Amino acid sequence: MDLTPNQDQETFQTATAEWCRDNMPLEQARNRPDDLWQQLGDMGWLSMTSPEDAGGLALDHSTEALIFAELGRVLAPIAMLSTAVAARWAGPGKYALALPGEGKLRLFDTENADAALGIWPAGAGTLTLEGDLSAKASLDQTASLAAADIALKPSAINDPRAALHLQLLGAAYAVGCADAARDMAAEYAKIREQFGRPIGWFQALKHMCSDMAMRCAVARSQLYFAACALDSDEPDCAFHIASAKRLADHAALENSRTNVQVHGGIGMTDEAYPHYCLKRAHLLGFIAPASQEILLGQAA
Repeated sequence: MDLTPNQDQETFQTATAEWCRDNMPLEQARNRPDDLWQQLGDMGWLSMTSPEDAGGLALDHSTEALIFAELGRVLAPIAMLSTAVAARWAGPGKYALALPGEGKLRLFDTENADAALGIWPAGAGTLTLEGDLSAKASLDQTASLAAADIALKPSAINDPRAALHLQLLGAAYAVGCADAARDMAAEYAKIREQFGRPIGWFQALKHMCSDMAMRCAVARSQLYFAACALDSDEPDCAFHIASAKRLADHAALENSRTNVQVHGGIGMTDEAYPHYCLKRAHLLGFIAPASQEILLGQAA
């Protein structure tokens, strides 16, 4: 299995990074343009793996994972995960992200969404959104949050790969979040001076940034392998995707915490950007988390 991105994939990746830098920078995560969702659809990112006859690009999951890691780096809208999965397995349209919990159904990015997609005990499913869903800011202030009756019955997606698809894209977002935190910390360590030197000169900071880079490298490698396993329909792809999600979530959370520490006092403030990554990392940890039974069962 060749995990090296090919030329077409590298072109997609570069084009995505350049577009995001010019049109959706992380620094504007709480003040995105009103027509952003339309722009994302025009770029084809909302239906990358859906068939061409359904208006998609019919690309493989490996290419999609590369792209979503770049989108995760700028904290792209969380509903891109659910919408991209629904486009492949359920149908077109904007789908809010549903997180079932104890006695309550949490819905993220419900604006202009007529349906939601989430993972229930029986697997991935969709449900129709009706009534007034009063959304408010969530912990991750880039994503609005609404609550609904947990008794709503989802329409099951009768393919287990749909749940794996959401878990894979969640891992890709987390890898991008870890990358963003690493880069933010490294850049700040170059310009912030203490005792007449950039703080990155001190060994303790070097070790912290090196650990961040290592976590990113490990998580990204497993993400690539998991995406290839899903494309190849490997019998153990569920284990590899769960591993990718566990490593990516860990990298995103630990790198985001370290990023705040590197920034020191300013990293704790609302006007600084490190907390963007930290809050997104916490949210991603709740989206299709890795099953301990799958990880331990396959490892045994």
